[in-house]
Amino acid sequence: MIYFDIILIIFLLGFIFWVSSHLFSTIFHVPYVNSSDQAIHDALKLAGLKKGETLLDLGCGRGDALIIAARDFGAKAIGYEISPLPYLLARVKTFANPKIKVYCRDLKKANVDIKKADSIYLYLLNSVLDKIEDQIFNNVDDHTRVVSLAFKFPKHQPINSISTKNLGRVTQIYLYKKV
Repeated sequence: MIYFDIILIIFLLGFIFWVSSHLFSTIFHVPYVNSSDQAIHDALKLAGLKKGETLLDLGCGRGDALIIAARDFGAKAIGYEISPLPYLLARVKTFANPKIKVYCRDLKKANVDIKKADSIYLYLLNSVLDKIEDQIFNNVDDHTRVVSLAFKFPKHQPINSISTKNLGRVTQIYLYKKV
């Protein structure tokens, strides 16, 4: 009987951690939502990501874009995730890959990594893109490509866009460069 109680306590603690992690990110930042592997692959292809380049994923969730960048494109990848549970999942999934680094930090602290990124991948709400638009475009080089899945920056116009399928729906991917 004591083993059942221990398992139940562990389950409940895990459940509380999961719920609080999602509440934290939803209330203070952006709710965690997956993107499909196809949409990520299409976005990185639109960005022209090449072997040896560096991808920065702001709001990397479980690290799917980081893994695809390293595995399929031969790129180095850096991810920022503020929500504890997706961050831990990303760390576990990318543990053995030396090309991938994941930080549990607010993306507002990413200026150094923004400056060294060749491509930046975003799947963030319009309200967040509005808040970080100046931070990104004030810190990127002229060669840096920024791709945003489904949502647009309010002040900058995309130089290209394509359709992709994400979570069962057709959506757009927008490509930006510093003007």
